[in-house]
Amino acid sequence: MDAHALLTSQGWRGKGHSLHPTNENVGLKRPLLVSRKDNTLGIGKKQHRTSDMWWMNAFDSSLKGLDTSKQGTVVQTVTSGGLDMIKMGGGKYVGTAVGKGLYASFVKGECLSGTITEDSKESTPTAVDSVKEQERRKRKSVRGSNETKEERRARKIAKRAARAKKALIEAEAEAEIARETSVEKIETKEERRERRRLKKLAKEAEKNYVELSSGQARKKKKRRKD
Repeated sequence: MDAHALLTSQGWRGKGHSLHPTNENVGLKRPLLVSRKDNTLGIGKKQHRTSDMWWMNAFDSSLKGLDTSKQGTVVQTVTSGGLDMIKMGGGKYVGTAVGKGLYASFVKGECLSGTITEDSKESTPTAVDSVKEQERRKRKSVRGSNETKEERRARKIAKRAARAKKALIEAEAEAEIARETSVEKIETKEERRERRRLKKLAKEAEKNYVELSSGQARKKKKRRKD
């Protein structure tokens, strides 16, 4: 990018002039000088200066202060070394104030974890399944908080009646298919007994549901009259 051409197109009068279109006293006439790093020295350490290796000197002084004259015991004789200054929070290692400075404390960071996981045998639930499950639980909680015992009982009876009716329809469909496929096949006593039992259960469930519904209606009418 040509900065000179860009500024000139915006109204700059050229080198030696400020960015103000008319007044030279407004703005800078010379550009800001930015220091450039053109050496190979590291951050916080200069290659040509190796005398102040304070971290290594602190460990060396602590190691030299270990007394091993007694067999089986080690005693530290140095109590004012570099590592002790770190614990006390003073000097050039951690600053003058307690708890402040670059080396006041070290915090262990988390380890890097891999991004490739083993293929699980069980299928993970998708977002759509989780949303459907949440909606189902929400409807169930709302329905359970508002309905009474009689309404819950009526709902269960209706559900049983629907199941029995569905089973009866399936049994009749199977029997119809069996009759169509094999004319000579005669219905056995067990099949006839099972079909009648399902039909009876469906009728009883439907009857109970009707009686319970009518009873609730009568109770509501009585409450309104009262």
